[in-house]
Amino acid sequence: MDQVFRIAEIERSQAAGERIVGLFRYEGYDRGKRGPTLIMVADIASSLYAYEQLLDTLNEAAEQTRRLLAAYEGDPMARFEKLVQRLNEAVATFVEREPTAIAWNRVNLFLMEFQDGMLCVTGTGRLSNMFLQKQDDGGWKGFDLFGSLEQPTDIDPKKPFASFICGDIKQGDVLFAGTQNFEALRGDLKIAENLKTLPPVTAALEIKQELDRRDLADDFAALVAWVSPATREEKIEAVEEAGKSTRSVEKMYSREQETEGVLSPAVRTPKTAATLVGVFADLTARFKQRRAKSSDPVAVAGMRTTAAGMGSTLTVKRKRQLIAVGAVALVLLVGGLWFQSSQKAKAEQAFWNSMFDQATDRKTQAEANIVYNNDTRANQLVKEGRDLANGLDEKTNGRRDAKEKILGEFDELAQKLRREVTVENPPEIAAASLGAADGSLGTVSAAAGAVYATDAVANQLIEVKPATRETKRHNLPENAGRIVASWPGASGIYLLNENRRLFVFNQTNATFTEVSWTQSKVSSTKAFAVYGRRFYMLDTASNMVWRYAPSGSGIAQETAYLKQNSTSLADATGITVDQNVWLSFRDGTVRRYSQGADDGFALPVIDPPLTNASAIWTDDVSNLFVVADTAGKRVLVFRKDGRLIVQYKSPVLTGPISVHADRDAKKIYVADGNKVYQFDLPNP
Repeated sequence: MDQVFRIAEIERSQAAGERIVGLFRYEGYDRGKRGPTLIMVADIASSLYAYEQLLDTLNEAAEQTRRLLAAYEGDPMARFEKLVQRLNEAVATFVEREPTAIAWNRVNLFLMEFQDGMLCVTGTGRLSNMFLQKQDDGGWKGFDLFGSLEQPTDIDPKKPFASFICGDIKQGDVLFAGTQNFEALRGDLKIAENLKTLPPVTAALEIKQELDRRDLADDFAALVAWVSPATREEKIEAVEEAGKSTRSVEKMYSREQETEGVLSPAVRTPKTAATLVGVFADLTARFKQRRAKSSDPVAVAGMRTTAAGMGSTLTVKRKRQLIAVGAVALVLLVGGLWFQSSQKAKAEQAFWNSMFDQATDRKTQAEANIVYNNDTRANQLVKEGRDLANGLDEKTNGRRDAKEKILGEFDELAQKLRREVTVENPPEIAAASLGAADGSLGTVSAAAGAVYATDAVANQLIEVKPATRETKRHNLPENAGRIVASWPGASGIYLLNENRRLFVFNQTNATFTEVSWTQSKVSSTKAFAVYGRRFYMLDTASNMVWRYAPSGSGIAQETAYLKQNSTSLADATGITVDQNVWLSFRDGTVRRYSQGADDGFALPVIDPPLTNASAIWTDDVSNLFVVADTAGKRVLVFRKDGRLIVQYKSPVLTGPISVHADRDAKKIYVADGNKVYQFDLPNP
């Protein structure tokens, strides 16, 4: 044993019981030998007792199975497969006997087993995770490890852990796994940066201390796992164990029988409950038994030989007694049924009230989070509250009215969280030449109080000063061709054509000059951006962002900016640069690259979802970035921590294709169809 797993835990409990969060660790030992380490991370969006019972069931099953498999020394994947099978069986048994239905969309559970450099994972739901794989060149490659699990759309309650994956972790690799609320704080907590630059224990401590400094009213649980060389004592222990002959399979079955004999409950016939119905049934059974005995031919014959008048036990006196007993039993039975029905109705109403109170509590918390601009948490609370409210029955008019009212309030909160602003008639800044086909107006950019757009039909660059609406049209060079991208720079407005030729427009003397461009590796130019004096070219064909530096009157020094990227850039649509490189994609995602590597940034889910991003803008001063959504016919403004600030909609928008902003003028300019419109750039 040359290397072993080390695990650092991050836990913080501050919430008031609105969700169940936990990290459970099971250390494997068999007769002094270190075994696998099993860890379960739970993040359940409910505090109902049924979910606590579910966790207890999984804990008991994991502990029992760990003991059953302690003697097994074969393939770790086979051992983990048996563990997953046992957990599924335990959950299936629990679901069958549990009266409260489990809402699996609220359950996020993942189990990880570490041993001998191998990690096995299974789970259901979604948790924050980051697997950083150390590369030979010293860089890092990031993976969404939990996202690699195949999970069905509809969870099977009898098999919630539908799949598992196993693989090795090498020395230098680091795994971070935690509750969902870490996802919104990835950037603020600098999780990736800490894991890449600090020793794992120090990184975990730094993340925990940052959580403490922020004093967030929420529960957090996470782990940091890595591989490191074994100590001298651990190596000696491994050598001693290696010298012992074992029969792992026989030991496993032997231990299984032994453990199940101790842990499995004995099968006993259940005792009848002492209810009124039970008492009455017992009396009836005894009466039938006596009648059967009196009608038995042998018994009757014997009694007749004793004395006259003893041929039947049902004398007049006994009949009267039985009638009286029966009447009393009937009254007790009816009364008992009424009492049970009354108690059931009270319990049902109490349960309804409890669910309604929980939904109301979610609404109150969501309102507070909206006030403090915590949209991610507010969205989660609205979803939880709406799910609770939708589960309420409508057996009475009062229940129906209360349910409709609280669902309406959740709809109002969801509307606020959309941050939707409709602008009926945004100012029109520029338009393509008269009679031009739709889509003739191309890229838009802004600099020095002016807005620039290209007119493909007229082969002109349109210059507009929004303050005075003064408009000028400048004829593009004859060899300019179709312009596909533009960006302001130190020397003027740079224009890139479809044949990878670069031009600059001098704003002072209104002249165009072709810029010499030393290029040998670039294959395509979808978009570009200028940051300082450097040029960043998006090459979708080569799956690369190329960086260039000024050289005389042109640009040169072609270098590959991306050093680590597991995402295809084939569908990338736009690029912008501050200290980082931001890329927009056709599927609506936005990725951020820091020092050439994807730092794990992801936009939160918004309503309606962002499914198409055609262009993106930001700069190194603003704390905002702007995205044009062609399919959604809107313009969205986000803060750089991912929070949605506003989404602009307008009946005049048909599909924005290009966007730029003037930070000083606090305006956004959008090319849409054959026109350029103006919107306000909000405060961050």
